[in-house]
Amino acid sequence: MRHHPGVIRSVASWDRRERLALAGLVAVLLGSLVFYMHTAFGHGDITLYHRYAQAFWLGSPRLHSLPAEYPLLSLVPFTLTLLPPLRDFVSVFALWMLVLFVAGYAAIRGRESGRAAEVCGVYLALGCFATVLGRFDLVPAAATVLAYWAARERRFTLAYGLLAVGTLLKLYPLFIVPIVVLEQYRTLKLHPLRTAPPRAVLLGLGLFFGSVAGGFAISAALNPGGWLGSFTYNAQRPLQVESVPASLLWLSGLVGLDVAPDHSFHSYNMVGTIARELSLLAELGLVGGSLWVYWRQLAGRLSFGRAITLCLLIVVCTNRVFSPQYLMWVVPMVAIMERDYDGVWLAICALTTLIFPYAYDFAGLHGSGTPSSYPWFFPALIALRNALLVVATARFARRSPLARAAAPDLARTTSPAA
Repeated sequence: MRHHPGVIRSVASWDRRERLALAGLVAVLLGSLVFYMHTAFGHGDITLYHRYAQAFWLGSPRLHSLPAEYPLLSLVPFTLTLLPPLRDFVSVFALWMLVLFVAGYAAIRGRESGRAAEVCGVYLALGCFATVLGRFDLVPAAATVLAYWAARERRFTLAYGLLAVGTLLKLYPLFIVPIVVLEQYRTLKLHPLRTAPPRAVLLGLGLFFGSVAGGFAISAALNPGGWLGSFTYNAQRPLQVESVPASLLWLSGLVGLDVAPDHSFHSYNMVGTIARELSLLAELGLVGGSLWVYWRQLAGRLSFGRAITLCLLIVVCTNRVFSPQYLMWVVPMVAIMERDYDGVWLAICALTTLIFPYAYDFAGLHGSGTPSSYPWFFPALIALRNALLVVATARFARRSPLARAAAPDLARTTSPAA
């Protein structure tokens, strides 16, 4: 494995395999832009981003209309649909995301290894064929990986700032903050349960929470009636059909309990007899699973990077919503930690693209109506993918103590940074 923490070499200096791998991945993603994203149902989210950006910057009054379901900073990537102001805003946004994809590939290649970059790229292209260029999730995912690298190099102030940016983009990086705190304690050779918070930790947490609170305060000033939309919108959503809890709800229908499709909140969902109980169970799983990760890290049984990865996997598995772009949250860290191809993850990625967009098309779900029932193959494919995702998460958790013993984090051997 090669590490180049300070320099990302130019693509021209890469070996032939590396250049061909990146060129092939770019070709695949450009294919998704040309052959899918300009279809009737391929650009729905980009159109929504474009509307949000137009309403904020050009609406009447200006600078007051906020996204219904996303925090304030999401307007930054949404604004890319306006820059440059071309009529084909779908291609404009997609090409910005392609630039970010290539930059991320090069960064992982430079800081980790060419193999890790290739694995990450293949997983993204295979699992998010319809969403890498069509969603903005690469942006918070990049903030998360950059925060990991910053903390690994003991640049904790930068790490807290990057996590604040990620949280103001899509909330989920909030769950990583305790992991960074525990890593900072470890590098200071202090125990969080036996020592008062040192000044460095307090400053970092102050930066994070101050930035996030400031972002929501600005939102409240701009739009007093909609500044909490990213919380209230998601809290009201039913179980989205691709989520792990929705697969459990579908299985309950096979034993006689009531289950029905639902189309609301711009997504296809499931409702049923035990939907509320499964939603509560998912929330408990999210909180309990995150606390379990923090405890294992505190006990020295999880390295820093694997704690972040496992926490992200738990967030995805317990979320009441699973959109295909959520793979972008976890795939980069999985590739960085595992550093090679894995059959289970290849299957997860392939099934995710098979589900969206293709199973949606075969099931006739790319309209606005609600079917009386989902075709059997549709929830069955989702359940298979989700079962593999849970297996991958459990296996990652089981392997983590062994990985820590074999290859401890770089933070153990790097010198403190200012």
